[in-house]
Amino acid sequence: GEFMRSIQREDGSWYGSWACCFCYGCWFGIEGLIKAGESHNSPAIKKCCQFLLSQQRPNGGWGEDFTSCYDKDYAKNGMESYGDEGSGVVNTAWALMALSAAKCSDVDAIRRGVHYLMKRQLDCGDWPQEGISGVFNRACGITYTAYRNVFPIWALGRCVATYGSILDEDR
Repeated sequence: GEFMRSIQREDGSWYGSWACCFCYGCWFGIEGLIKAGESHNSPAIKKCCQFLLSQQRPNGGWGEDFTSCYDKDYAKNGMESYGDEGSGVVNTAWALMALSAAKCSDVDAIRRGVHYLMKRQLDCGDWPQEGISGVFNRACGITYTAYRNVFPIWALGRCVATYGSILDEDR
C-alpha cells in the first residue's frame, strides 16, 4: 500500500501507463490499495473517488482520449472526437470498476454510469468500437477490440454485485 500511495497524484488519481489513462490508473490504484489491506474509507481511496466523480460527464459516462497519455493530464474534452458527447464505454467501465471496488457511496453517479453503458450497448449485444484505449511508452496507441465488450460487461456485473437493486431505484 505504501508504494501505491507514494505514486498517487496530488489530485487523487494515478497515471495509467498501459491504457488511456487516468480512469484505468485509478481502477488499478484502488484495487491495489484494497488488495494491500487498505480500508475502503482510507483518505487515498476517497480522494481517488472524488477525482473520478469530478470527471463524470453530463451523460453519465467518463471519457479520455490518447492526449491524456502524452499530456499526463486528464483530457479536458474527454473522447470528444471518438466517443459519445465526450464519454466512452471503456473509460466508463474502468471508472465504474474503480468506484465500485471502493464501494463509493455516490450511488447516483454509479447509476448514471451504469445507465450510460446500457444505453450504448448495440442491438447485437456488443458495444461500439471507439477511440484508442491501449498505450505504451506514452506515445504508441493500441486498439484492443475486445476491450469494448469485456470491460463494460465486467463493470456492469461488479456494479450489480456491489450495489444490487438500489441501481434500479429512481433518482
